[in-house]
Amino acid sequence: MRPQSLSTKIGTTAELRPGTPDVIVASEPTLGATLRTKGRFYFLCEVARQHGSAGGDVAKEVSDLARQEYYYDLSAGIEVSLRKALRQANRRAAQRLRDQRGRVALHCACAVIVNNELYAARIGAAQVFLVRRARLFLPGDEPGELADFVHRTTTREAESLGGVADVLPDVWRQSIEPGDTLILASGGLIEGLGAEALKNAAITLHPRAAAEHINNRAVADGVVGSVAALFIEVTAATGAAGRVLPEPARTEPPEVLIADGIRSRFESVWRRRPHVAQAIGAATAPAAKAMGKTVAVGFELMPRRAPPLPSRPDTARSRSRRQRRAASLLAVLLLLVAGGIGVVAYRDYSANQVKNDYALAIITIGSDISAAQRAADRKPPDNQLARQKIDHARLLLEEAARSTAANQTEVASLRDQIGTLDDLITGVIVDLARVTGPDGHPIAAAAKPTALVGTVNGLYAADPVAGRLWKIFGDPTQVAPVLTMGTLGVGAPRLVGNLNEVVYSLDDQKRVWRVEGPGVADVTPDDSSTWKSADAFAVFVTNLYVLDATSGQVWKHESFPGTGFLRAQPYLTDPIPAGLGRSIAVDQDIWIVTTQGDILRFRRLTTSFTASRVDFVPRWTGPAVKPTAIQAIDVQRAIYLLDAPNKVVVQVNRDGGEMARFPLPQNLPEPSAFYVSEGSRTIFTIHGSKVVATELRA
Repeated sequence: MRPQSLSTKIGTTAELRPGTPDVIVASEPTLGATLRTKGRFYFLCEVARQHGSAGGDVAKEVSDLARQEYYYDLSAGIEVSLRKALRQANRRAAQRLRDQRGRVALHCACAVIVNNELYAARIGAAQVFLVRRARLFLPGDEPGELADFVHRTTTREAESLGGVADVLPDVWRQSIEPGDTLILASGGLIEGLGAEALKNAAITLHPRAAAEHINNRAVADGVVGSVAALFIEVTAATGAAGRVLPEPARTEPPEVLIADGIRSRFESVWRRRPHVAQAIGAATAPAAKAMGKTVAVGFELMPRRAPPLPSRPDTARSRSRRQRRAASLLAVLLLLVAGGIGVVAYRDYSANQVKNDYALAIITIGSDISAAQRAADRKPPDNQLARQKIDHARLLLEEAARSTAANQTEVASLRDQIGTLDDLITGVIVDLARVTGPDGHPIAAAAKPTALVGTVNGLYAADPVAGRLWKIFGDPTQVAPVLTMGTLGVGAPRLVGNLNEVVYSLDDQKRVWRVEGPGVADVTPDDSSTWKSADAFAVFVTNLYVLDATSGQVWKHESFPGTGFLRAQPYLTDPIPAGLGRSIAVDQDIWIVTTQGDILRFRRLTTSFTASRVDFVPRWTGPAVKPTAIQAIDVQRAIYLLDAPNKVVVQVNRDGGEMARFPLPQNLPEPSAFYVSEGSRTIFTIHGSKVVATELRA
């Protein structure tokens, strides 16, 4: 069987990035004899970016040598010539790279198309792909074997070009068909974009447009290293001369032959039929003539109408007026019809434009989400690039959601993907509003914690809106309610504190609950009615300290060993103004943050039973901070302040000197509570229903 004539369309990235050290050679002989015997030769040599022009000179020399050696011997077979050319190129590369001491590495991929057959080989990280019927294949282990890229189970690892003095490359042979696309790509491009991106470009675009698209994708995604690629589309040749073949014998189906025989016999009988119609016409002609004359005489005898009056003569002016009126009416009708057609066409165009704009926006959003995911998966993650992609995708999604062609189910799915990726970039460890129960539904969709502490067993968040005290622990993160409103008489937990591993919670009924392991106990002091309000509390050395902002006093309840508290004692020598206290922390001193952003420090002297105010003047290194909450733990080297409106946590030593500032995520609501763990070097904050972890950098 005579092989089918083929032609090729080529697209490369060589012209898109001038000055790069990578070399791409595409040799298609113009002589018919050479084209039939040696075929078309394609060669790609990859050089790492950091190796500079030295690697480019070696790559060009090696590429020219491989092409010359392949076309030099016209008597050898294709496999022998290709293997010999690659071995000569490897030897030349080993000689030239010997002085580089491993600083330059070359990788090559080679392909030859002869008639209807493809021969491919590679050395190093460069790769050869074959796209057939929208599927991506790799060279198999045996000639003629196609290894599906999706279902491959092994990979070939080869030394770099010139890595060893002598190498015997494998040559893969496969028949090729019109419509196939051959791709030669560098290892850096495959690692940066993936083989699926190359396949999609080869399927949907012309080779030149595919090369330009891949180059733009590599620039947009910040691919490091070589981005060389060569696309070769194989099509059937339209200019080939056909052979002179004898006219094929006509074969008719038997039913056609039978129908032709019946038709010929019927026509012969019909031609010999008697002319009956002519005979009948000749016989009835006299009677028809007499009947016609009788009818004409009858019409003449009927009464006649009066003769019409003479009409006014028709002038040229009146005829012209009628013509203009008819033309005007026709023009109006044509204008109305054209207007109606234009309105319908414009509506159809607008509808199609809206659909196309929506489809393009969805494709762009998907591309941004993929780029953000790749940036977040890098080591270390590029959160700045991921944030830019997520913000752009969110803006496009809001515009697409307002389109009349929007698919709300698809929009909701994309919004969930963006939200999940946004939480990953921001550092959200758990969203309490999405915690589900055994039935798969959220436990508390309106969760909004207001207080947070940490122990060795995990984090504890008081949530008065959901009526629960949450425990957040484990890796991966797990969430479980420790206290639930309505169980054992528990109210809505408002505040939370701890003493080592023991956790204390104050609910909206001014009742104090002690949680230790699975046990829950009511340890409310008998005189809790002394508190006019309980705005904040802390537990230190088994003693309970309650900040009563209404009276401006801190009530101290002594206890041992923390399982029950004694009567309240006013602990401040001079109470603070009413309604001023906001947050409290206790280590060796009493720390109070006011609603005006001031930090008050109280200390008990040796001879006194109450605490007096001592001077504490913070020394800021930047803009003045107005804290909304404070954390002071005796085993920690510093105290920490939360400035919720400015979304920043400030580290201050106990002498008032600022040590560091740690910005919190700006895309989330203001934090309602925080906890700093110096052991894990992490700042935990609550934003709405989300718990966020921020690194405590040194």
